[in-house]
Amino acid sequence: MRLLLDNNILIQILAPTVTGLSDPETKAELDRLSDRAAAFVNQVESQNAVMVIPTPVLAEFLIGVEVEKYQGYLDAINSNACFQLVDFDTAAAIECAQLPSRQELAQLSPEQSASKLKFDRQIVSIALADMVDEVWSHDDSLRKIALSKGLVVKSLADVEPQPVQMAFPSYDT
Repeated sequence: MRLLLDNNILIQILAPTVTGLSDPETKAELDRLSDRAAAFVNQVESQNAVMVIPTPVLAEFLIGVEVEKYQGYLDAINSNACFQLVDFDTAAAIECAQLPSRQELAQLSPEQSASKLKFDRQIVSIALADMVDEVWSHDDSLRKIALSKGLVVKSLADVEPQPVQMAFPSYDT
C-alpha cells in the first residue's frame, strides 16, 4: 500500500506539535496528535506500506525548519524503508496539466491563492502519477482536489491513538 503524505501529516511524524490540526469533517480540534501520528506509523509499518513524500511536500516541510536541521530530517527519511521521496516528474506534469482549467483558478475564493492551489495540484498530480492508494492530509483545498480526482483521502482523525495505560498505585506491605 502506498500512502501519500501532505506536509501537515509529515510534521506530526517528524517534528510533532501538540495542537493545530482539526478533523476535516467536523472541524473539531484533534487531541493526542503525537499519539495519533505514532499509531499511524505503527499501522504503516505493520502493513509494510510506504509513506510517499512528494518533493513539493518536502520543500514545504523544510521551509519551517532551521537550515542546520535539514540533514537530520533528510537522514531520517532516507534511512527508513517506509518513506519514499517522489519527484514532480514528467508523468506528474502530464497529470497536473489535465487537472481543472484556468477558469477554475479565476474563481478562487479570497482565502485561496493561485500559487497555493498550484502547489496542491502538483501534490495531487504526483499521487495520480505514482498511483498511490491514499492521500493523507488535513488541507481542505488539497483534499478537495484529490477527492475530485477519485483518490481516497484520509487524515489523522481516521487514526485512533493507542489507549492510555492507567498506572495503578503500588501497595507495599
